[in-house]
Amino acid sequence: MKTKSKLFFTDTKKIIRKYPENKKRIQKESKNLHIFFCEGLILTKKINNKIKINFLSKENPLMSYVDLTVYLGKSKSKSLYVHNLSLNKKNKDKFNQIEFFNNILKQEKLFNSTFSDLRITFAGLSLKDSSIAGLAKSLINWKSENKFCTKCGIKFESFTNDHWEIKCEHCNKVYFPRIDPVIIVIIINDNETLIGRSHHFPVKLYSCLAGFVELGETLENAAMREIKEEVGLNIYDIKFITNQPWPFPSSLMIGLSAKTKDRKLIIDNNEIEDAFWVSKEDLKLVLNGKADNFIPARKGTIARYLLEKWVNDEM
Repeated sequence: MKTKSKLFFTDTKKIIRKYPENKKRIQKESKNLHIFFCEGLILTKKINNKIKINFLSKENPLMSYVDLTVYLGKSKSKSLYVHNLSLNKKNKDKFNQIEFFNNILKQEKLFNSTFSDLRITFAGLSLKDSSIAGLAKSLINWKSENKFCTKCGIKFESFTNDHWEIKCEHCNKVYFPRIDPVIIVIIINDNETLIGRSHHFPVKLYSCLAGFVELGETLENAAMREIKEEVGLNIYDIKFITNQPWPFPSSLMIGLSAKTKDRKLIIDNNEIEDAFWVSKEDLKLVLNGKADNFIPARKGTIARYLLEKWVNDEM
């Protein structure tokens, strides 16, 4: 039996990052697609119980509240723009932003539209929509958090951007969107694997252990350090399995497998909340929905992919 899991956020090769020659003209084209975020939530719609990005035209009331626009690229012949919505400071104190914009959607009779948490809803999107949404979230988040030049301290002048990168108009320093490499490891000891949960995970959810790669580390060094810090295990025979962009906020998840001869866990509760060993047979029951003693990593995530590859003897 082959693993059927697909990794979401990975189909961005069809988004062509070709910058428009005439930005005023291209922004007015009716075939453009516009994506909206507010407080990190993406505007979606539900049609026949399927969740989709709600691409709106530029001629809609939400455009009056845009405080940041980024040109994402072209999908086929259509240009993609990403917008962040925000009330001014005075109105932020008076209104809940999400409720305010949802009311506008209702007034426009867009009753199936709402702002959604992409971390929760991505598995309900198509692979294409999840990839566009993930890329859009990473880019709009990076642009919104980088408003000043770290070289000269000047505030960037323009927030309507035709390029992903930002160029300081004062000192000409160019900044490119950054990603953070993160290792995520399936640890194997004979017929068992180790799963754990962070303090911020939903109730009962368990996943593979993960951590950021630090300066001067190889992927193997980062894996050995993180696993030793979190659960006190020594790992070896570390192998690359796959990787996945992860837009929360902007990481590259690097999936590894590793073996260990250790069994005793020394859990650092500052790092993780809990961890335990689970057999291949028990894990398979949970993944197939035939047991509910814990919740496995969500479908479409690299952790779920690693777990399913292991239980299906494909690793």
